[in-house]
Amino acid sequence: MAEIVAAGAAVHAPQLLSRPPHEDAAKLDASTDGLRAFGEVLGETRPDAIILIGLDHLETFWLEAVPAFTIVLSPEVTAHYTTRTRKARVHTELATHLLRGAIARDFDLTYSQDALLGHAFLTPLEFVVGDRDIPIVPLLVNTYLPPIPSPRRAYALGQALRAALDERDERVAIIASGGMSHFPGTARYEAPNFAFDEWVISEIAAGRFDDLLALTPVNLDEVGESELMTWFVMLGLIGDVPGRLLTYQELSHHGHGVVQFLPPLPADRAVPEIARFGGHEFTQTDYKYYRFPEPASLELNRLLHRIIVEADYRAAFVRDRAAVVAEAPLRPEERTALLDSESFDALTALGAHPLLALSARQVTALEKDRQAAAAQST
Repeated sequence: MAEIVAAGAAVHAPQLLSRPPHEDAAKLDASTDGLRAFGEVLGETRPDAIILIGLDHLETFWLEAVPAFTIVLSPEVTAHYTTRTRKARVHTELATHLLRGAIARDFDLTYSQDALLGHAFLTPLEFVVGDRDIPIVPLLVNTYLPPIPSPRRAYALGQALRAALDERDERVAIIASGGMSHFPGTARYEAPNFAFDEWVISEIAAGRFDDLLALTPVNLDEVGESELMTWFVMLGLIGDVPGRLLTYQELSHHGHGVVQFLPPLPADRAVPEIARFGGHEFTQTDYKYYRFPEPASLELNRLLHRIIVEADYRAAFVRDRAAVVAEAPLRPEERTALLDSESFDALTALGAHPLLALSARQVTALEKDRQAAAAQST
């Protein structure tokens, strides 16, 4: 029977990789220190494989297919963010076994043998796994393209994977890459729900998971917590094990949390009593911040996606925005918004997915800096 020797949940914010000068460097350092601290656990427990549960910021899959859960089976996988790339071995035998085991237990799990992963995987590979040569099993959860699965469905998938894992003999670590409260690309980008984060942390520390698993996808959208879906898969794998906080940082746009579940850590203080949901009262009846991407906006979203994932296209866009926009099959109002808005914020009202709008802004700013530096050096 396989043994889960380590399990943790980890922030993967791209700012931990890009280190933009406007961010609080001390808080970024505290977050990466927490990630590295959990990495030391991997060194101590020496797992044979890591099940790395991440998500897609529309870097891996595109609107031709939006799977709920996907396992990657290629012998090797590449994780990429702007100019940074890292490769990792995949434990394909274990991954294939988990795929078959999930399907045998009535989960129609998607698989890919050709997936380029994004910063949800690159960040833990960089700061948690580090130089340790441990093969991974990448598992992607859809958290940003509604309709998304429910927390209970994610938890049930974890249980199915654990049942399949019990047929194996490996020592396994689990990393859930995601969270906590943030609203990337939306009007609430600089208004995370830190009080809800506090409640989540207190519930996990007390080993209470019923209220968390009873949340709906629309609830998660309302408080900026959809990335907790990766945590719920992990909880299904490990059972209702309390988690201990390694670090939590409040940035202007994001609650950065790192939590260790296994090996269990002693509680260093009494678990505080936090008002249910951090005092939040849910009001949404449908997705508000990450809505279903309407088909009429496909070409606008395609252009933003290309800016994010295609280095040559991104460079051309920075050099001559008007020419790139003129060649794209866009609606007139979309062209106007792209030409007039440096921030891309106006595009969300026209149907751009907020995550694409934000990511395009971020990578375009980095490309501008790169081109300016190159011009100065010549």
